[in-house]
Amino acid sequence: MQEYQLMIFETNKTDGCMSQAKKFYPTNYTDQDIKASLQKVKDKIGKKYHFNGNHILQPQQKDVEKTIDYEDGKYTKITKEILNKEDYWDIKIPCDILLIDTTLPNTVIGHRMADCPVIIAEDTRHHVAAVSHCGAHQINREVPKLTIEALKKEVKSNTEDIHVYIGSCIKKESYQYDKYPYWATNEEVWKNCIENKNNIYYIDLVSAIKKQLLKDDIQEKNITVSKIDTYTNKNYYSHTEEVKNPNCEIGQNFVGCFYKLI
Repeated sequence: MQEYQLMIFETNKTDGCMSQAKKFYPTNYTDQDIKASLQKVKDKIGKKYHFNGNHILQPQQKDVEKTIDYEDGKYTKITKEILNKEDYWDIKIPCDILLIDTTLPNTVIGHRMADCPVIIAEDTRHHVAAVSHCGAHQINREVPKLTIEALKKEVKSNTEDIHVYIGSCIKKESYQYDKYPYWATNEEVWKNCIENKNNIYYIDLVSAIKKQLLKDDIQEKNITVSKIDTYTNKNYYSHTEEVKNPNCEIGQNFVGCFYKLI
């Protein structure tokens, strides 16, 4: 019987920019130049982690892609039928959550980020993984909880079998607003996760995510949190740093996972 292991990885500045957004490239770059530059980065990380650099998928999320809309918590399980382009980066999948299992080894699901947490939840019994980008807007509409619900709907997961990784992100000490954030409309979600100290509001994204996971009966011992603060770590692209320091190196990191035959 073949056995598989879920491999989780993160890219950063040392790997290169994992985005096609024009603002991250020189103004004289054409679309073809940008695509070629991104291809080099994908090939580099593919070689580093032993998968095909063209086999990387991510969802089109409605808070990120402003022209997209769908019901909160929509998920898509990746199948061979979906993989209809040579470069999976070009496959458009409008949803919050991507799922994958061991029938598609070395196929990556993940998301770009530059301060926002990406969570990876795995049903370790059924060997199904779910990925969602969970920045402030997504936390506010309870995408972390809906990621767990996606596993329950798809494979009837038991919560004791689910392990969750909360990726590198901006931490509470670094994420500051000078007023209560406009996007924090879900009172229960943000209760005890936004702290006002001397009229500076500190936002704790990790605690807000964990609160949803624990409420959904995910065991604390099964939750792993990256200790990296993307704002203070010099190797990571950070949107907050970009806002505060126009001269910093800008771009996006990528957090993803894939099943590897062992």
